[in-house]
Amino acid sequence: MLLRWPSEASTSQRRDGAPDGGIWDRAACAQDVARRPAEHVLNTRRQQQLIPGTKLAPLPDADVTVPLLLVRTGPEALLGSRTTHTDRRCVDTLAHGWTVLAPRGWGMPLWMAFSFAGARAQGLDERHHVGLEAGLPVFPANWPGTAAYDEWTGAAAAEAHQKWLRRPPGKRTNYLQLGIASPFFPPFYRLLGIADAPAGYPKITADSLECRMRRLKKVAAKGRGAAAADAQEPGPDGDGSAQDPSQDIWLVAGDALAATVEAQLAAVPGPQPMPFSEWAAPLLAAAGVGPVPALPERCLVRVRLVCTGRGTPASCAPICLPALPAGEDSAIGYVMTGSFSLARGCGMAVGACSLRGLYQLWAASASDATQHAARSRRVLVQSLGGAPDAAAVLTILP
Repeated sequence: MLLRWPSEASTSQRRDGAPDGGIWDRAACAQDVARRPAEHVLNTRRQQQLIPGTKLAPLPDADVTVPLLLVRTGPEALLGSRTTHTDRRCVDTLAHGWTVLAPRGWGMPLWMAFSFAGARAQGLDERHHVGLEAGLPVFPANWPGTAAYDEWTGAAAAEAHQKWLRRPPGKRTNYLQLGIASPFFPPFYRLLGIADAPAGYPKITADSLECRMRRLKKVAAKGRGAAAADAQEPGPDGDGSAQDPSQDIWLVAGDALAATVEAQLAAVPGPQPMPFSEWAAPLLAAAGVGPVPALPERCLVRVRLVCTGRGTPASCAPICLPALPAGEDSAIGYVMTGSFSLARGCGMAVGACSLRGLYQLWAASASDATQHAARSRRVLVQSLGGAPDAAAVLTILP
């Protein structure tokens, strides 16, 4: 957009006759901020109004103009590319909007003006929930395989682990008894066969999740900082070194690749399903890479989960095959963001599944070709708190 900025945008003139560069003219924007009337000056002018509450009339000699840049936003702003794989019923009302760009120094005046006009402020948590309601991934919380995701998720996991450790032993959720091996962050590295988590993630072991008083006494005998040191270990090497590039995660992103995975899931398997390498070959061809055996094994595909009954998916919950008991052994993916959707009236989540896990889901529907379209989308989301597991329908996200 900036490289193709229209030429007529800089041909206008300011009040003094000088060329108006708009928001791109740093010197002019700095002068406008210096000449901006103070708040008490504006309040004095409001007191002099005959009718209280009347809007002030602009004074050419006292007031200044603010150059603004309005950018229309939509699903492409969250995905980074154009897409048609969205739920238009919710995306049209939640994902579209405007981004207001203003020169430096005008943040607080514009913030107050928008608030007084009826606009509602939101933080990162609210922004992420709006993205969840629209059924779209939000950066960086839903972009696994990137450095920003590892930094964001690692910090959130360490904070959640420390919060769990601060609770009394009798008040903690016993994740070991529930069969949850990683309750604080999605262990995609384990799902893809990678040896260790990236640097910055808390080191979660069976001993650190144990809730028995006897085990807590042993930890306390070693020192109060033992549990915290175990939770904050930076990585397998202890020095925060970078991960092996050969074990990087390949995240399927873009409309073309998502359509390819959708087509593979929609294909009706025969009595003997094709092998995984053959099933993943169209995706490699669409990505423009050759037949690399290790690449499909490290491939993640983002999905949208909409519950078909009761239950709300929680973050870090395993996404499991419906034909097997829910647990780590049957997990094909994990939930990254989950909550109750007010727009749909049911539980909803944005997660990621391994490409091999989607292949297993596709191959499991080969027993009944008449219901393949429905069975190849049904998954089970394991509960993290002991509640019944939630049945959900899976949709591929670009």
